[in-house]
Order: sequence, then C-alpha cells, then structure tokens
Amino acid sequence: MKSKTIKKLYTLHSWVGVITGILLFVIAFTGAVSVFGRPEIKLWANPEIRALAPVDTVKIEQLIEEYSTKVPEHYKEEILVFLPGVRSSTGLFIMFESHHGDPIPEGEAPKRNPAVATIFKFDPNTYELVKEKSGLVSELFSDSQYDMAEFIIGFHADLHMGRPIGLLTTGALGLTMMLSIVTGIFIHRKILGQFFTFRPRKNNSLMLNDGHKAIGVWGLLFNSVIAFTGAFLGLAIVVLVPAAAFVSFGGDQDKLIETFTAVQEPVIRNIAQPTSVSAAFEHAFKIEEGTTVDSMTIMGYGDKSAMMYLSVRGGESVAAQTAVYNADAEFQKVYSNFARLGGYTGAIIDVMFPLHFGNFGGIFVKLIWAILGLGTALLPLTGLMLWMERGVNAANPRYSMKTYQRFNRLIVGGCGGIVVATILLFPSNVFLKYVMVVDNVGPAIWWPFFGSWLAIVLGAFIVKCEKKFARQLVVATAILLMAVLPIDLVVSGKEMVANFTYGQQVSLGIDIACLLMGVYLLKALKKYSANTEKQAAISVSNVIAQEVM
Repeated sequence: MKSKTIKKLYTLHSWVGVITGILLFVIAFTGAVSVFGRPEIKLWANPEIRALAPVDTVKIEQLIEEYSTKVPEHYKEEILVFLPGVRSSTGLFIMFESHHGDPIPEGEAPKRNPAVATIFKFDPNTYELVKEKSGLVSELFSDSQYDMAEFIIGFHADLHMGRPIGLLTTGALGLTMMLSIVTGIFIHRKILGQFFTFRPRKNNSLMLNDGHKAIGVWGLLFNSVIAFTGAFLGLAIVVLVPAAAFVSFGGDQDKLIETFTAVQEPVIRNIAQPTSVSAAFEHAFKIEEGTTVDSMTIMGYGDKSAMMYLSVRGGESVAAQTAVYNADAEFQKVYSNFARLGGYTGAIIDVMFPLHFGNFGGIFVKLIWAILGLGTALLPLTGLMLWMERGVNAANPRYSMKTYQRFNRLIVGGCGGIVVATILLFPSNVFLKYVMVVDNVGPAIWWPFFGSWLAIVLGAFIVKCEKKFARQLVVATAILLMAVLPIDLVVSGKEMVANFTYGQQVSLGIDIACLLMGVYLLKALKKYSANTEKQAAISVSNVIAQEVM
C-alpha cells in the first residue's frame, strides 16, 4: 500500500480516536463491569435474594387460581408470572392483562383501547401479598424499582440517555470502533511482529506504544466482535427495526415486533379445564441441567386450549429460549426468540446479546470477557496518550501546549472519573439501601455516580498537576475496591456465616476479587512511580554528562 494512503489512514485512525476515545473508554470499562451485572453484582447488591428458598410451584399455581377471581374476566386474557431471582426482581409478581383494554360501553363508537392490567407482588419467602397495582400496562412499570446492577447495565447500553439518542450514541460508537480496528490493521501491516513486542522498562513512550499495539493485536478478534455486536444492539431498535417495518409491514413497528417476539394466542374452546401451572414449571426446570426459569406467560387460562410459554436460560443453549406447554403441561417444543426466522439469520441475532456480554459458558467465560473488556477500554486510552505525547514532542506541534494540557486534563477527569464513580456504586448502594432506607435505589444512585464523575472532571481542570491528580484517583479507586469486603461483611456477615449459600459464595467472590484488585493497583502505582523517578534520574544524569563533555 502506498505511503500516502497509509498516512491518510493514520490521520483518520488518529482523529477517530481523538474524537471518540474518551467515550469509547467509558463504554468499554462499564461494559467490562456489566459482564458481572447478573447474577454476581445483582446478588451483592441484594443480600435478601442470596438465600432464596426453592420456588414453590404449587403455591404459585394456587395464587394464580385465587387472584384470578379478584380481577375482571377479561383481565385473564394473558397472565404473566415473574419469578424472584437475579434476572427479574427480588419479589414474585403475577400480572393479569387485557390486551384490548376495558370493554367499550354500549352506544360508544368502537375504538382501540390500550392494554390494561392488575399486578400483584408477593413476598418470595412467605408468598404473602405485598402490593397491588392496576392501570395501563404502559404505566405500570414506569416506576419499577431497580438497583446498581440494572443501573450499570443500563448505563453501558445507552448512557442513561434513553431511546433513541442513547442507543444511537452507543451504536455509533460501535461503528467508530470498527473503523478504528480496520484502519489500525492497515497502519500496522506487520501485525504478527507485534504479538510479543512489549518493552515496559525502557521508557513510558515505548511502553505506551508497545502496549497500544499489543492490546490491539491480542484483542483483535474480541474487539471486533464487541464492536460489531455493540453497534448492532445499539442501532437495531432505532434504525433496523423501523427500516424493516417500513419495508415489510407498512411502517407498523408494533406489528413487526409482535410477529417475531409475541407468543401465539390459542383459539379458545370455552371448555373449562384447570391449567397445570405447577407441572409445567417443574418440567421446565429439568429440560436440561443448569436450566433456570425467569417467567411464564399463560394464554387462555382455565380453558382446555390454554397454552403456557416459559422463558428459560442455561443448558447447552447460548441464547434465551421459550419452552411451550399445553393446558395439561405436556411439553410441545422449545425455541429461541428469533429461531422462527429460520436459517442462519435467526441464530445469529439470538447470540448477539449473550456474545456481547459473555452470558454463556459460566464464570470462566465472564472472567475472560471482563479481562479482554478492560483491554478494549485501554486501547483508546493508550491511543489518546500516544497522540498527545507525539504532539507535544513534535518539532512543530500542531496545537499549543495549553491545548494539549487541557485535553490531558479532560482524559484524566473523564476516564479516571468514570472508574471512581463505578466503584463508588458499591458503598453508595449499601448507604442508600440500609442507612437512608431508600426502596428504589436505582434512581437515587444517579447522584453519587454522576456527581462524583462531574466533580472529578472539574477537579482535573482545577488542580495544579493533573499527573499527581491521576495518581490520587488510582489511590482512591484502590481504597474503594478494598472497602467492598468490609462493607459487605457489615451488612450480611452474620447471615453469611449462618447460611453460606451459593449466593453468599458469589458475593464473597466479588469481595475478594475487589480486595485483590485494590492491592494490585497500589502495588502497580508504587512500581510505576519508582520507574518514573528512575527514568527521570537517568535523564538528568545524561544531561549533566553532556554538559560536562
């Protein structure tokens, strides 16, 4: 390839990194943390679900039968059961829904009423009624409670900017990352030679240069997969779905989504027959080893033609699946959400989400995804630092020293701030939940998260030395990480000793991992500072030697 073309690609690669580098770090770092969102962080944030008793399916069937008599008949058009657990909520929910709303009074013109429902929340241990709420389906979940696990996952997905702006932003960042990968491959044509080139003891410039190339080469496949799946997940809903609806469904997006995601409504025979809810649950739990059940949808409850659709995960399937049963709990089939598309298309779409978050293969795969995800975060960061260093040391710098210094402060505040703010979620969750006794932690946790991030960004522009400030942020991060273990022990130490369940083991695993990372950060900072001082001393001695000569 001609040198002029390489130079143009290098310029494109540099500017894409400069413009999107900080945001890419933010998305990649929070993505590495989000890998453990469910169930690990979910269990840590909610000690009450670490030792949930096995689901009493018979009791659930009795509750459905009992409360079906307390709602209007048309509310039994669809019944949804959300089991307590790490992928739903800390309670048991049973919802009775009417797709077509309340009946239209006689004499009024026919119209399409919005869906209405009544939802009951039960204690997952005693199965006593905790809360009842009725209204439009679109409004019932508007104030739903969420915790720090959902908070960090949601932030990674759309930066909490909502749809379509948030998803468009993260989707576009996925595309820019793909562009950076492609241009980086052409720039570093001798890519195989970079596999084992890393000289951390030479000087900071070589360490950055080698580190940037090594991370890019070793993580090439992973980064490409994450960039592609991230772009797809971000843009699919706001771009691809409307486009597909326009082409195939005359612009009706609801019809498109219903075609590929909605369960099929049975033809009601009006023949009364009990629906074997408990038996369907029991079979679904044993479809494959390691299978978990998140929810159940019942269509035509109490009729001989009733059908039950259970959302299951685990087993040999990477994607979430739906298990189908008739009124007698006879197993009909199991399929993934987009399997009905047929061919390879449905299979590819089904694995997009688990492939992006590493939600397959157990904890070992998650650890690999998290480590590689941190490498993905370091890739734009090291690139930005290289760009600044080369600019500052150039014979004719393109920008003034003040401009480079301001940009460096923005990097320190933006990147260092998101790290501190993310780790701060752990003590903030405990403080809000157990000290302030806040029921809905998710919205309240916005303030410490965004407040600390903003304070650090502003602080980076106020302090005299941004490099010293960066070291202080590393120390603060290490202290917060090491504080996770004692905080958890204070909240759930007695229960952990009395009932050391799987959930308690997972929580303790997070505690120990955070402690080890905190200790490692302090040691790494000490070693880096010693190397920096050594290099500075060597530089000074070289200058003195030259002056003597």
